Amino acid sequence: MAAITTLFWDLGGVVLTNAWDREQRVKVLNEFGITDQAVLNEFGDRHREVAALFETGQCSLDEYLDMTVFGLTNGFAKETFIQKMFEQSQAIEGMSVLQSIAASGKYFLATLNNESRELNEHRIKQFKLDNYFNAFFSSCYLNRMKPDPDIYRTALSITQSDPVECVFIDDRSQNVQAANRVGIHAIQYQNPGQLTQALASLGVKL
Repeated sequence: MAAITTLFWDLGGVVLTNAWDREQRVKVLNEFGITDQAVLNEFGDRHREVAALFETGQCSLDEYLDMTVFGLTNGFAKETFIQKMFEQSQAIEGMSVLQSIAASGKYFLATLNNESRELNEHRIKQFKLDNYFNAFFSSCYLNRMKPDPDIYRTALSITQSDPVECVFIDDRSQNVQAANRVGIHAIQYQNPGQLTQALASLGVKL
């Protein structure tokens, strides 16, 4: 088996909480007094219509909010709402594995994640992710999203990596399967112990 040189990481659900999935969306809306189910459903419909544009960098956070939340209500300041969105992000246990691998200095580490630009850049800064990652292959920069095979191929092309020398880590099965289909070793994250063991089986040493 070829030696592993490169590890691609999802962020939400692996090293951080999700940035703006349904759980975070409902929690923040509720905190601003938006609890009526009909309004929540309308927001959900609006979100689905623009989510791909938002996460592929084709609309800004400001534009996204105008088309979703502030198309339904304007009873609070947009800046306050954005701050509450940012506050949903927290580090989770998988961060410890990332930190150990980064400290070894043996591998090229990069994100490969679906995320909107403003949330992505907040999380990079807030959690000092540039201390661990050499590159950020985020959907908002590459204008495509997992599980589109092209996002994996683009990351391979930019890094000039052979897929058999790469590992991709994600908590969602469809994204793991897509990486496998382009020849990348892929691990579906469950917990730090499971991840460490799976990496060790591929010869990745912490």
